[in-house]
Amino acid sequence: MSSEWQLYSLAQVALDGKNGLVDGPFGSNLPEQLYTVSGVPVIRGSNLSKGKERFRDAEFVYVSDATATILSRSQCLPRDIVFTKKGTLGQLGFIPLNKHPIYLLSSNQMRMRVDPSVADPEFVYYYLAQPTSIEKIIRDSEHTGVPKINLTYLREFPIRLPSLPVQIEIVSVLRALDDRIALLRETNTMLEAIAQALFKSWFVDFDPVHAKQKGQTPVGMDEATAALFPDGFEDSELGLAPKGWSVGTLADLAILNAESWTTKRHPKTVQYIDLANVKNNEIDIVAEYLFEDAPSRARRVLRSGDSIIGTVRPGNRSFAYIYQAPGNLTGSTGFAVLRPKNITSSEFVFIASTQATSIDHFAHIADGGAYPAVRPEVIVNLQTILPSEEIVAAFHDVVSPIFARIGENSLQSQTLATLRDTLLPRLISGQLRLPEATELLEGAVA
Repeated sequence: MSSEWQLYSLAQVALDGKNGLVDGPFGSNLPEQLYTVSGVPVIRGSNLSKGKERFRDAEFVYVSDATATILSRSQCLPRDIVFTKKGTLGQLGFIPLNKHPIYLLSSNQMRMRVDPSVADPEFVYYYLAQPTSIEKIIRDSEHTGVPKINLTYLREFPIRLPSLPVQIEIVSVLRALDDRIALLRETNTMLEAIAQALFKSWFVDFDPVHAKQKGQTPVGMDEATAALFPDGFEDSELGLAPKGWSVGTLADLAILNAESWTTKRHPKTVQYIDLANVKNNEIDIVAEYLFEDAPSRARRVLRSGDSIIGTVRPGNRSFAYIYQAPGNLTGSTGFAVLRPKNITSSEFVFIASTQATSIDHFAHIADGGAYPAVRPEVIVNLQTILPSEEIVAAFHDVVSPIFARIGENSLQSQTLATLRDTLLPRLISGQLRLPEATELLEGAVA
């Protein structure tokens, strides 16, 4: 099968002329002063990944339509492929349909527009997203100073292609997996928003207390739960608080870094979660190592119900809730690990420590120059209004099924991602026949 494939360079696969392979604008042409609150989104490294997601369509900065027109050569359209040229090399993205009509490259990115008469753009993306392609880009990069590649390198990058019909069939298999993973992530985003909204209603806006103060029944709450809330407020260090509630810290509910592996006490292997592979309650990669071969930071023991919050650049939102942890699950010492003293407070601790106001606070007080960080003690000592144990337990009863659904979706997403990463190099190289891949796919997404 692979003998029918032909070798090309990316220059031969890109559109002819100036629109095929282009650079982002010079930094002096796109200073931060040109950023706006809306308009044309600018693609930065945070929107790309090393083949784990096709595109992260969020956390943009924007420029005006006028700026995007002036820098039109660096505009991107749906189904373009974007590469990082300086910094975290190996990152790339495939711009989605039905999102924004145009984007603009940042100064550290490059863009490829595929000639559809030669290749399917999505197939080219998958070819470049396979581990061997990413490893080649990193290996071939210039390492003097900041790692970088350039357009000349991309133009010469080799790619092996089957016929267009075969490309399209291969893409259909891989896209089905990616679409299923994306749906699970979107479902989790919705479920997390529900849990966060309930936390805000009960513990930030105090909606049940306001309702009872007015002689009303709290909305969407059974009688037994409503009876747990007071019917008025009193002054506290943090402003008005429900009567009988106290001001404390997360340390009242959780233990910081409760367990760590040592040279004398450790498993034979560890399943390791690194800071770089966690974002917004999503864990991209869990790497398995012999303990002796694991990174020196692989020391924090993780148990089900723990919350992990990145202490380095906390504004990057490297946090997650641990669900169904195997016995050797291990986190980086770059995380603050909050273990609930009682399992009924696990969801309260997670949301309290990772809600937007908390992360913004950690990011604001982080120090350290190039690597701004907070001490783990800062996170566990975050001040909070503490309701009664009965109300925290009632919150647990309501949201724990939501967290369980999120956890199950995440496990399924990781399984599908593993299957995709297994199929990808074999399909892209022609080693796996399409009927075999389709059979595996049908079993996975059934």
